[in-house]
Amino acid sequence: MAIINRPSNLFQGGHWYTLDGKSCHKVEGKNGKMRATTLRDARQLGLLPSVTGIIGMMDKSQLTQWKMRETAKASIGMDIQPNEDPDTYADRVIDRAMNQVGDAADLGTEIHAALENVLRGAAIECPEHLKVYVSPVIKTLRERGVVVTDSEKVLVNTDEGFAGQVDALFTWGAPGQPNQGILDFKTKRTKPDQKVAAYESHVLQLAAYAATHYGAGYLDRVNAVNIFISTTEPGRIEVVKHDGKRLIEAWKAFRNLAAVWRFSKRFDPRQTLEVGE
Repeated sequence: MAIINRPSNLFQGGHWYTLDGKSCHKVEGKNGKMRATTLRDARQLGLLPSVTGIIGMMDKSQLTQWKMRETAKASIGMDIQPNEDPDTYADRVIDRAMNQVGDAADLGTEIHAALENVLRGAAIECPEHLKVYVSPVIKTLRERGVVVTDSEKVLVNTDEGFAGQVDALFTWGAPGQPNQGILDFKTKRTKPDQKVAAYESHVLQLAAYAATHYGAGYLDRVNAVNIFISTTEPGRIEVVKHDGKRLIEAWKAFRNLAAVWRFSKRFDPRQTLEVGE
């Protein structure tokens, strides 16, 4: 599930996985404290980049504009301190901008955790303040006959050298002839009457997961769906489905992005697989 990143890592970072599908987003530093995993760590440990890390190679103009807008707004009323150099001032502005969206990030994380518990059938009551976000999603899935077969599953693609965690795998359709699908939740700030649309990065992500789990040859039959959950209009959700043709195109594009990632990082995780065989 995608949410606004925390202030400390909005402009950096990435997720990494071991070859057996375990997350390795942090490692222990020389001082004994946990820190974010770096590319250098990944090379040493033979880690796989995440799907979102690879998609990060593509410019996302909407996200870039949002970052710039939030930073510009945060600078209003902030003066440069005596003897403060421009870089330090810029860092203060960025920190302030990112702290202003921290509450939204926390809410997104809470919604995601609550949905995961419900979909997995965990005996954990959904917190009352989250039901307004979670209940419409569950109701929509049930009304459409969606049966979640797996949740928060890590998928590893050894052919292209990446991994990632999918929100949900599901079946849908008449008994005995179910269609298979893949689902990703997105929390999003919306405005009344404003249309919600998926970005290229969203379909790229679903295509990578679908090709990894079901196989590239099955993409034209996979139900790939984004469910957008509004954090500014509680109760509003929008379902966006991507057709098979678009999914096939997205998978081809993602593989090209993966090649660019390997070239630019000078690191091919697939070589680790070859050594280990």
